[in-house]
Amino acid sequence: MISNIAHLNKREKAVFSLAALVIILKLSFDLIVTPYFRGLDARDKDISHLRNKLAKAKRMAARKAAIEKDFQSFASTLKEEEGVSSEQQTARILIELERAGTKSGVNINDIKPRAIKNLEHYSEFVVELRLEAGIKEMADFLYQLQQSRELLRIEKFELNIHPTNSALLYGYLEIHRILF
Repeated sequence: MISNIAHLNKREKAVFSLAALVIILKLSFDLIVTPYFRGLDARDKDISHLRNKLAKAKRMAARKAAIEKDFQSFASTLKEEEGVSSEQQTARILIELERAGTKSGVNINDIKPRAIKNLEHYSEFVVELRLEAGIKEMADFLYQLQQSRELLRIEKFELNIHPTNSALLYGYLEIHRILF
């Protein structure tokens, strides 16, 4: 092969050298440079993921006292339920819903407690609510439910605007509560 290159004229040697250089550069780029930059990108993604996890951990550490306080509050609620009948728990939940409605200024038109579903490890209590209020009062009511010690969960939520009074909203909520 080298003897064949020796018989080439000066121009052909230059073209051959240039072609060989392009091939060598392309191979080195594909085999060395591209994997190196892919590795850098992967490390950058790992670093940003770890930074996000660290920032979340810092936020959680800053909220540790509040989380522990909430945990103690909910733990005491669960301990209170140990000797309480399901009827008493139902009454307590309904009182909590009425208290939240009164406090937020929501008119509760209808409360329909459903029968308690007994599942394998727990029971589930469901209440249907029909209510009406302004948007601010409705938001305040939902906030009251979220902050409740009864650990209420809204499964269905529908809002409709009153046909004659656009400031008034009609709502339907299906609220679930796990009973132990």
